[in-house]
Amino acid sequence: MNGVAQRPDRRGLPPAAAWREFGERFVRALKYLIAAGGTGMVAFAGFYALVAVFALSLVGPGLRLLPPSLALLRRGADVHRRRAGHWLGRDIPSSYRPAEGRVLGRAQAMLTDKATYTDMLWLLAHAVVGTLGAVLALGLCLGSLSWLTVALWWQLVPHAQLLVWPVDSWWAVLGATFAGLVYGALAGFLLPWYARLHAVMTRALLRPRKRRASLARRVEELTVTRAEALEAHAAELRRIERDLHDGAQAGMVAVSLRLALMRQLLRDSPERLPDMIDQTRDLADRAVQSLRVAVRSVYPPVLVDHGLPEAARALVAACQIPTELDVVSETGGARAPAAVEAAAYFVISEALTNVAKHSGAAHSQVRVRTTASRIHLSVWDDGRGGAADGEGSGIRGIRRRVAAFDGVTELDSPPGGPTELRVELPCGS
Repeated sequence: MNGVAQRPDRRGLPPAAAWREFGERFVRALKYLIAAGGTGMVAFAGFYALVAVFALSLVGPGLRLLPPSLALLRRGADVHRRRAGHWLGRDIPSSYRPAEGRVLGRAQAMLTDKATYTDMLWLLAHAVVGTLGAVLALGLCLGSLSWLTVALWWQLVPHAQLLVWPVDSWWAVLGATFAGLVYGALAGFLLPWYARLHAVMTRALLRPRKRRASLARRVEELTVTRAEALEAHAAELRRIERDLHDGAQAGMVAVSLRLALMRQLLRDSPERLPDMIDQTRDLADRAVQSLRVAVRSVYPPVLVDHGLPEAARALVAACQIPTELDVVSETGGARAPAAVEAAAYFVISEALTNVAKHSGAAHSQVRVRTTASRIHLSVWDDGRGGAADGEGSGIRGIRRRVAAFDGVTELDSPPGGPTELRVELPCGS
């Protein structure tokens, strides 16, 4: 082959690609620093304006200006989080406390949020570092451009004083060109480095602290859990009300009507009373049975008397599909809190009901493992799969019930099966 093969750089790129990447990175750094310089000069004014608002808040008038001023600071910080994250190749999240309600409530929420003060510290640092970055970028780029164009201007304006020394020969032009190349090399290497320095500073000051971020996530999780618990509680009350209305209450109304008929028959047709008494007794028995079922649905007696293992055996024995039960207890005979056992019982009950009604399975399996800190449940079936959390599926109700105890629900149900529902319920307070 003719010619000389191109030697790749140390990262494996050919020289042309390496120079192209170098140029693109330089242009990105130049844009980043010019933008940072523009917002940095605004940040100087913004910092002093915020200090003035804080000072006025002490005597009252600035209190109304405080929430919108800090909200504007947060928006500016978020913009620079995105820009710095884009430069570094990783997102920089924020973790502000929500500030809602009236002026005083919003101001109090913002003032008690540590992120407000790290934002102000970043604002001052950005004002200094960002402005210096823009000065560095413009100084090196304009300096390089001015030195490198000396030859052109010397030809156009031969007697002008173009630099710190007179340009009256090609040797002077050569020296100016060398100086321009030095400026350009410094710009090519320093600007990306300085842009990264600014981005790292932004990330260090604006990223959430681990404790603050974990607390924010925990508050969000507890907010969702509380909403799920309230919804589950309301759904349970509606179910109990429906069961009582359609069962025991309807039966008692029927008994009351029969008693009224019996009083009338006592006067008009006493011979029909025995049959009416038998019918009324049957209605009363059915009403009592319906009431017992409703009571058992609130808290089953087998769970009260014998605990979760025996209650799970009763559910498995009553299931329409052949079901295996595997119970492991690592508590040494100690029982979990009653409310947690009840939640576990109803999770198994609802899951087996779903298996019998919707899965088309020929076999299922229930595993119950109890430790000192948690109850682990697993309900598996070999049905058609495709179970989802939609309304009426029963899975959503299970999730709500488990969420009320800050538990974990996992559903694995690919189309075609098998399906496995896994639940963890904490036993501690």
